[in-house]
Amino acid sequence: MTIVLVIDQFDDGNNGTTVTARRYAQALRRLGHTVRVVAGGGDAPDKYAVKYRYIPIVSEISATQGMRYARPNDATFIEAFKGADIVHFFIPFSLCRRGEKIARQMKIPTIGAFHMQPENITYTAGLGHVKWVNDLLYHALNRLFYNRFYHLHCPSEMIARQLREHGYTQKLHVISNGVDPVFRPTPSPRPDWAQGKFVIGMVGRLSGEKRQDLIIKAVKKSKYRDRIQLVFAGKGPKEATYRRMARGLANPSRFEFLSQAELVSLLNNLDLYIHASDAEIEGISALEALACGAVPVISNSPRSATHTFALDERSIFQAGDAADLARKIDYWIEHPQELAGMKAQYAATADDNHVLDCVRRAEDMYRQAIEDFKKLGYPSHKPSLLARLTTPRITEKNNFPFSRFKKIRVSLCQLIIAPILLVYNRLFHGFRVEGRKNLRQLRGGAVIVSNHVHYMDGCMVALALFPKRVTIVSMQENFQLPVIGYLLRLLGLIALPKEPAALVDFMRLAKQELNRGEIIHFYPEGILSPYCRELRDFHGGAFFTARQAGVPVVPLTLTFRKRTGIRKFFGKRPFVTLSIGAPMQPSGNYKQLMGEVYDRMEETVESFA
Repeated sequence: MTIVLVIDQFDDGNNGTTVTARRYAQALRRLGHTVRVVAGGGDAPDKYAVKYRYIPIVSEISATQGMRYARPNDATFIEAFKGADIVHFFIPFSLCRRGEKIARQMKIPTIGAFHMQPENITYTAGLGHVKWVNDLLYHALNRLFYNRFYHLHCPSEMIARQLREHGYTQKLHVISNGVDPVFRPTPSPRPDWAQGKFVIGMVGRLSGEKRQDLIIKAVKKSKYRDRIQLVFAGKGPKEATYRRMARGLANPSRFEFLSQAELVSLLNNLDLYIHASDAEIEGISALEALACGAVPVISNSPRSATHTFALDERSIFQAGDAADLARKIDYWIEHPQELAGMKAQYAATADDNHVLDCVRRAEDMYRQAIEDFKKLGYPSHKPSLLARLTTPRITEKNNFPFSRFKKIRVSLCQLIIAPILLVYNRLFHGFRVEGRKNLRQLRGGAVIVSNHVHYMDGCMVALALFPKRVTIVSMQENFQLPVIGYLLRLLGLIALPKEPAALVDFMRLAKQELNRGEIIHFYPEGILSPYCRELRDFHGGAFFTARQAGVPVVPLTLTFRKRTGIRKFFGKRPFVTLSIGAPMQPSGNYKQLMGEVYDRMEETVESFA
C-alpha cells in the first residue's frame, strides 16, 4: 500500500505522538509499504514539508511542551496524496483538518487517530479537573474533526472507552503505539551520580497532567529520602516549578532531555520507574521502561490507561496521593529481592507490544477502512452554524440555472456586482486580463476551462468574459465556501453533481445549452490548490462535453507575478494574471482535445515562470 501520514511535527522526537508517527513510518516501510509524510519542518526523502505557523501565546506554550503547529498547503497535500491508498491523520489541528478535506475531494480513503486527550489542553490552562470542560472538548473534537471518519485508531482501551462514553460512534481500533525493539534489558555501566543510590525516574513531558510534583512530594515523605536519586527525562512548561520544588531533596534531582540511546541506558539503570500521570492515553514511555526491565509504580487514575501495565497492587498507587506513593516507594526499597525478581516479569510484558507487531495490526485496520470506503464512501457531517449561515444550499432544483428566469437573474447580478468585484480584485489581487481579443472569435456556445488556483478565480473568469454571461461549473466542496459561495452563485456558479444519474442529466442539459449559444466554464483540475504555479492533471468531462456539443474550448490560464509598487508593502500574496487563449476547435477524440488544451495552457504557465 501507499500510506500517507499527516502530522504537524515529525522531525524532532520530543513528544510521544511524533515518536509514534516516526516508528510507524519505519515499521510500515520494513513491511514493504510506501510511506509518505506530510509535516512541518525540513525536507527529507518521502517527506512533503510545509511551513510551521505561529499562533500568538499558543505557540509559545506549545513550544515548551515540544509541540509546533504546521501550516496547511493545498499544493503539498495534492502532490503527497496522488496515488495514495489511504491517508492517516494524527492530530485534530488545522493541518489535518484541511488535509482531510483535500483527501475527500480526491476521493482517497482516510483514517483518524486519537492521540490528544482534552486533558492535555485543560491541565495547561489550569482546568484539568473541571469535568464539564473536558466533556465539552471531547464533543468539540468529534464535531470539528473526528466525525469525518468511519474508523479511528485508539492507542488504548481506556481512551476507546472514553470516546464511546462521549458519543463517538466510529469503529474504534485499539492498537498500541508500540515499543521500539531497542528498548530491552541491556547491561549498562551505572553512572557515577547513581552509585550507592536508589534511582527513581519518570519519562515524559513536564506538564500539569503528568504530575511529576507528586513524585517530588512522595520522596520528601519517604523514610529513605536520603538514599533516593530522582531523574526526570523530558521538558515542558513546569520545569522551573519542579526544579524549585526539588531543592529540598538530599540528592539534587536531575532534569534531562535524552537521546534514545541515553534513554535506554537510563531505563536500564533505574531501580524504580514511577508514572504519576492523571491523564494518559497510553503511556508509551512507561512501556519502554518496562521493556528495559524497570519495575513501575503507576497512578490508578481513571483517565490514564497506564495502570493496566501493572502486574499487581504493589505497582499501583492512589492517584493524586503522595503519601500512598511514598509507601509504595518504601516497600520496594525494603524488599530488594522482590524488586529484582519482578524485573524479568515486567520485561516480558513488552513482547506483545513491539512496534512491528502493532503495525501489522494497523495494516488490518487500513484494509478495513479501504474496504468500507468502497462501500460507504465518507461519513456525512453537519457543518457549523457559521458555515450553514454563510454558504448556499445545493439542491437539484437550484443546481441547474438554465431556465430563462435564472439566466436573466445571473445577467443582472453580473451587471451589478462586476464593477465592485473588478475594483476589489484589481486593488487586492492585482488582477489583470490578457488576450481578451481572442473572445471576439466566439460566435456561439463555448466551453471555457481554467486552472483552479485562487479562491476568487470563479469571479475572475466571470469578470474576464464580462459582459458575456458564463455558467461556472465547480465541485460541490468549492461551491460551499463561506460567503464566496454566494457570490459565485450570483455570478453563475453551479455545482457538479456527485450522483451518476444526476451527472448524466447535467451533461445532457449542458450540451443543450451549448448548442443554444451558452458559455459554460469547467475546472478540469477539479481541486482548488491556492497559488499553485504548476498545471495539474486534467479530468476529461469538459472536453467530452465540448466534443459532444461540437463547440470550441477556450483556455484561460491563471498565473502569478510579484507585487510591485506601494502594494508590495501591504501583502505577501502574488498578483494574478488571467490569460485568454484562442478558441480551439474540437478535432479527433476528447482525449486528444484535452491534451492539446493542456499543452497550450502549459506553454502559458511556462512563459510566466
